[in-house]
Amino acid sequence: MAWDSADLLPGLRPAMYRGVSFHMPDTSIEVGRRTLVTLFPGLDAPAFEDLGRHDGPISVAGVLLGDDYVAQAFALQAAFQAAGPGTLLHPWLGEMSVVIADPAQIRFSSRALRLVQFEVSFLRADLSGGAIISTLAGLLSSVTALVALPALLVSAVVGAVTMAVGTWSALVNTATAVADLVTAAVSASPANASLTVATETAAAAVASAAAGSPGAASAELLATAIGDLIAPIASVAIGEPAAAVGSASIASTTAARFDARGGATLLLDLSADIHALPIAGAYDATIRLAAELAALAQAVRAAAEIDYESRQDATDWLDRLSNAIDRANAGAVDLAPLAPASAALAMDALSSMASALSRDMHEVIGRLPSVYRLAPPSVVSAWLIAQHVAGDDPGAVTAMMNDIVRRNRLRHPGLVSPDGVEVLS
Repeated sequence: MAWDSADLLPGLRPAMYRGVSFHMPDTSIEVGRRTLVTLFPGLDAPAFEDLGRHDGPISVAGVLLGDDYVAQAFALQAAFQAAGPGTLLHPWLGEMSVVIADPAQIRFSSRALRLVQFEVSFLRADLSGGAIISTLAGLLSSVTALVALPALLVSAVVGAVTMAVGTWSALVNTATAVADLVTAAVSASPANASLTVATETAAAAVASAAAGSPGAASAELLATAIGDLIAPIASVAIGEPAAAVGSASIASTTAARFDARGGATLLLDLSADIHALPIAGAYDATIRLAAELAALAQAVRAAAEIDYESRQDATDWLDRLSNAIDRANAGAVDLAPLAPASAALAMDALSSMASALSRDMHEVIGRLPSVYRLAPPSVVSAWLIAQHVAGDDPGAVTAMMNDIVRRNRLRHPGLVSPDGVEVLS
């Protein structure tokens, strides 16, 4: 039977060291100042000398889960025994270069099959420091880098070949299929009125590029036009006016908009649909990957504006976005035999986004309340449950009751069954 680590041990967060993935339930960091204390005979007061900043070990208690847990343990052992600094992708601290401070401990147990526990301490290998930016700024910076990548990707891969008629036809077919997916998604969305002008103009740009002469320049125009076709979805979702495409100006509209949550959902679905498009060869796979990266970048951009209700809500979105990044990374891996340098560029950008997303989302998750399930002993009213949770403040009780009714879609708030309801702590 298929199983998932999150079902067995909820709350696990993914991490990686030297390319070996694991889960990190617990971690701690030793920080402060290096202080030398000197004692003198006959004097009560000691002398203190500040020897600089102390960046102590990053202690990690990690687990490996799966039917292949022994093979995973051997891979992790090899990573720990490798010489020199390695890259650690920390779910809270992001990506960093580290070395092993002390010998790690890897533990097997007959009482915990398919599970390996280990403890290890890392020391930062790069202590140069530098400006500290917010996690959100880092995430948006990774989005900007990914937005610029599709055109570069197409230029590097397609520009290196002599364009045959069959190759160009495959590129055009894939680009047209992407444009059709975007147009259909926008037509079915609540923001149809706000996005119509933007998508029509961008779709016309895709058609114009497709009608051009076969060549790298026309392929780059296709990639740029596809990006311009997808970007307005995120802009409208987060409340920004859709930008003009090319030389055409797009009139602002006050038509019905959808929020960041709806926009991110649409873009994630769109990236999955693009990934599933059939391809005839390697070069149109580049166009497909470029379009998928464009949709993914805009999905993360929209998701950064979501007002998450609870830790569970934010964690669910982190999982959805991480899965989309993994899916796009698989597309980049497929491109590696044809264009290893370009595939590596895409995988590096996706890795940076995954790191920035993990850092930002874990900071958000840490500030949010949790949702738990409360089961009353008998049929009671939502008001009594709200009073039990919120206390004696009438305003807090009313707000809690309204949240319980909305969150659980209660048709009869006065009759809550013993099956229970979800409550925001």
